[in-house]
Amino acid sequence: MEFTLPNTIETLTPDVSRINDVPPCIDSSSTGQSKGRSNMWEHFTKQKPYSEKKAKCNYCGDLIKYLAGTSGMRNHLMRCKENPNREVFKRQKLSSSTIEGVSVGPSPTISKFDQNASRMKLVKMFVKSELPFRFVEDDDFRDFVWSLQPRFEVPSRTTLRREMWELYEEEKAKLKFFLSKQCGRVCLTTDTWTSIQNLNYMSLTAHFVDNDWKLQKKILNFSQTTGHSGELIAKHVEACLNNWELKRVLSITVDNATANDVGVQYLKRRMLSWNCLVLKGEYVHMRCCAHILSLIVKDGLKEIKDFILKIRNAVKYVKSQDLQVQLLYMI
Repeated sequence: MEFTLPNTIETLTPDVSRINDVPPCIDSSSTGQSKGRSNMWEHFTKQKPYSEKKAKCNYCGDLIKYLAGTSGMRNHLMRCKENPNREVFKRQKLSSSTIEGVSVGPSPTISKFDQNASRMKLVKMFVKSELPFRFVEDDDFRDFVWSLQPRFEVPSRTTLRREMWELYEEEKAKLKFFLSKQCGRVCLTTDTWTSIQNLNYMSLTAHFVDNDWKLQKKILNFSQTTGHSGELIAKHVEACLNNWELKRVLSITVDNATANDVGVQYLKRRMLSWNCLVLKGEYVHMRCCAHILSLIVKDGLKEIKDFILKIRNAVKYVKSQDLQVQLLYMI
């Protein structure tokens, strides 16, 4: 088969006069036009003439205008009685959802931005996650928050610390009111320990049964102390009880240590002056059973410490042999 090139340039020039006679490009789908980018076009069909911008509902056949977008079409799907997913559209709460694998876009009910509520969520997140204050000033964190809500004003670490303290005071007032209404007799547990920084800390926990006969456990205090002496611990507990206005103490549970014996005797004398103890404080001192069991086990292990040492050395030898074999395989 032979091909012949034209001899003149005029034969390559298109006939401009016939361009207007060419019909617009139309999609070959059943709808007769290209679908819009919105997923609403899965439920509607464009109607001719396209200049009127009307779409026909595939379920009920109503014509809906889409002059300013597809929001009117989405609202119609929530009202259309022939739409099998009408109730699903109504219950839509998230900013976007998926119905039978098709995204339907943003929900018509979007909550308004609240600066104070968002700030409180941020404070609670730092408290629960135990994040450092300086993290709030990190550039990447601020960029991430700005991408979610540009109007949110990220506080400085000083402001964050101040708002955490305000939240603590607010929650403390709520707990104090709850104790005044729900707490009758209270059982206390306290313990002290030393951190790796060689700092002493003490905690105080209250256990009581509320008016609905439910057992409650509330941490009243966690503070730093200057030592582990019995009198010092007792004075901290006394100050905490006065701060929370708790006088009706039933018992105090402590470890089986000499310092705690001295501290409980000091508290017992103070509470007798308050005239709040049951049976003159005969059963106010409770010794921790778990601590007593731990002491028993330690004393029992001392009798067989030589055998335990041999077992530990054997385990160390076996583990070291496994490590040597692994190194040989690597070589």
